[in-house]
Amino acid sequence: YGGKAKIYSFGYVITDQNFNMLCPPEDILINPDSKFDPYVKKNILVYDRTLLKSMPKFNERYVTIKKLMTAKDVICLGYGIDNDLKFLSDECERYELKKIKAKVYDVQKIIKAVEQKPARKLNIEFTERFGEQEEKPHRSDIDAVLTMMVCKNVLEKVNKTPVQVYKEENIK
Repeated sequence: YGGKAKIYSFGYVITDQNFNMLCPPEDILINPDSKFDPYVKKNILVYDRTLLKSMPKFNERYVTIKKLMTAKDVICLGYGIDNDLKFLSDECERYELKKIKAKVYDVQKIIKAVEQKPARKLNIEFTERFGEQEEKPHRSDIDAVLTMMVCKNVLEKVNKTPVQVYKEENIK
């Protein structure tokens, strides 16, 4: 709304360089302090709006998110990450916070460079359950795990890191 994205969740999973999860995935819930887009309400939102309204706003979650994204020796991976980065930028601007500058790599671009085929054709098995709301298409913590699994699968095939693929393929 108002031409700016609003964030209601920030999902992540922390792994080592071999993609072994170091802790359970988490979805940091955020009060978007805004109306929900009708499409989001109907098709994407997995959390009760009353619950989200009771959560801290983005400016109260900013320090935690910034620490996660900018900690030493951390790289951030996301699938189609440009939208997520725009959402973060919009929220930083909205709350007059310094933009988060992190080392970010797009798994979609890595797949294109390495596989030359869409991720849906990869053989990824995902059997873990994350609560009873898994039938909805977008829970940020689940998205984080799936993104990690796709990236791991692709990079294992070529025995490279995201940084190596970006450098060798001259990805911007």
